[in-house]
Amino acid sequence: MTETLPARWYWDDEIFERERQAIFRHEWQVLGASPETCLKGDIAGWPVLVVRQRDGSLRGYHDVCRHRASPLECKGGLVVCPYHGWTYELDGTLKRPRDFGNDAGVADVALHPIAVAEWRGLVWVNLDRSAPFDLGDFATVCDEFDMESFRVVGESSHVLRCNWKTYADNYGEGYHIPFIHPELNKQLDAREYRVDVFDRWTRHSAPMRDGSPAAGMWLWRYPNLALNVYPDGMNVERFTPVDARTTRIDYTFWFRAGVADDAAMKLSNDLLGEDAAICELVQRNLEAGIYDTGVLSPRHEEGLALLHRLVREAISR
Repeated sequence: MTETLPARWYWDDEIFERERQAIFRHEWQVLGASPETCLKGDIAGWPVLVVRQRDGSLRGYHDVCRHRASPLECKGGLVVCPYHGWTYELDGTLKRPRDFGNDAGVADVALHPIAVAEWRGLVWVNLDRSAPFDLGDFATVCDEFDMESFRVVGESSHVLRCNWKTYADNYGEGYHIPFIHPELNKQLDAREYRVDVFDRWTRHSAPMRDGSPAAGMWLWRYPNLALNVYPDGMNVERFTPVDARTTRIDYTFWFRAGVADDAAMKLSNDLLGEDAAICELVQRNLEAGIYDTGVLSPRHEEGLALLHRLVREAISR
């Protein structure tokens, strides 16, 4: 019998900081769609910036000016600080520290770099520059989908009052579908819902009713990515930790040129609203002090067992 993580791990600030350092500082995570010029975002509180170089490659940096820690902007083929006017070349080297004259103390200043990779229109980043980029079988399972033909048609962000693992646990199983998602339950056979577990990722599947906008392949990759891929589009879903009790869910909807499936986008947002409601109630009870650990179903919750094992291993390191 597999026990859940302790309830304290879902609200304790110390545990959250250990997760930031042990997990989110060392894992490859999707930041967004490949940009023409630059892309900004954050990784569990670390603001980051990805910049397209003149040769077409990408470089990434912490979105922090070396002068006084201001966020940065891409402007006129340079990276610019809007606070005091410092400018950097696209490769992160300092071009002009405004009004510093010939001060040798800033001669070697450059932006703090991060690791960046592109995969099928998605930008991945890692704060650990030594980490090799290798998605393994997670990448090959998507080969049947023409993802390069998809284009971004919509985005939405949602702030949930729960720990990132509370939401990840919910995404990791279909056990709750008959009770929480009545519309989705009509479109699939929840009795046959299955989660196949692989190395650091899972694949969800269930028999679907013909014409369902949810028909496709639903993937999760540790620690915080859901990639829901369909024949004509996909929904990229990122669970970004804000603090120990707050999570931001970022949706990016992609579709093939000439296709904009409003039904699929509506269903995704409706499902998120239902998930948010139950996750926030679960979070309240995790913090209430009566629940410590639970048990995981060997039939329905193997995806949670994988997440919990990986989190335990990271924290123990």
